[in-house]
Amino acid sequence: MNKLDVLVMASSRPDLLKITMQSFKEYMVFKNIELRYLIHEDFVYPEESKKSLEYALNHFDIVESSLPKIGVGYAMDKMFKMVESDYVFYLQDDWEFERPVELDRLLWTMDNNPSINCITFNKYRNMKKIEGFEDKEFEYDGMKFCIYGGWQFLPGVWRMSKVREKWSPRKVRPEGNYQNSFGSNEVRQNHDHLLKEVGAYMYGGMGEYRYVRHTGNTWRMADWQLKQNNFKPTGCRHWDFMNIERDRAPWLGDMPARPMNRGVGLTAEGRKFLKDQPKYIQEMYK
Repeated sequence: MNKLDVLVMASSRPDLLKITMQSFKEYMVFKNIELRYLIHEDFVYPEESKKSLEYALNHFDIVESSLPKIGVGYAMDKMFKMVESDYVFYLQDDWEFERPVELDRLLWTMDNNPSINCITFNKYRNMKKIEGFEDKEFEYDGMKFCIYGGWQFLPGVWRMSKVREKWSPRKVRPEGNYQNSFGSNEVRQNHDHLLKEVGAYMYGGMGEYRYVRHTGNTWRMADWQLKQNNFKPTGCRHWDFMNIERDRAPWLGDMPARPMNRGVGLTAEGRKFLKDQPKYIQEMYK
């Protein structure tokens, strides 16, 4: 029986947390894995965080929190010290899985291929070119993955020995700091470097539809974003629907409505795009 710690980083979004956990438990398919659930709740808005903690105490094995908030970088550092399994399934509280994942097979493939350090579940369709980076498909033990030019804080399975080798906490933009620990953006354009030094992939082959929906676009809690919006949650509403036809698997049907921060308005680009969308999508964003 394999053991796998599931680590959730949360910040005052109780409704989204419930959706994340419900979808994770629905779409993870496994028989030979024992899961242990860990969560860190960062108290950005105390009353909302209390609701998240109330839920967490009934659904997690390890519950930690910080009041005042410490930010995701220092919270991750705190929680990494508690991870006991060889891999960690990293999540934040604003991701909804849309498609099944064969978790036994994924861990088996990583065990058999020590150069694979991170398998990420994409919020977009796996594309040939990403902001100038030429992607490439690889196959390991019959599973297809696409090499990625960095190590995203998207939902994914991380090899903890590699994390501990490279990790150092940062209060401001911890993801960018971690990415740069594997080399500059220019260096990370080289496939040979990525295969040897990083080992981060997107789940599925080229053209694969997304596996997760980002429900927190309008509830972003990073300090630098809060400061831009009078210390209220912010984000971009239109990114949640602009690429539905391209990225969301067409057989999934209508996209369910999810809680949204109504204080965040649509951009002009988003308003223009929304006019041509199906009625059910238009209703979600009024």
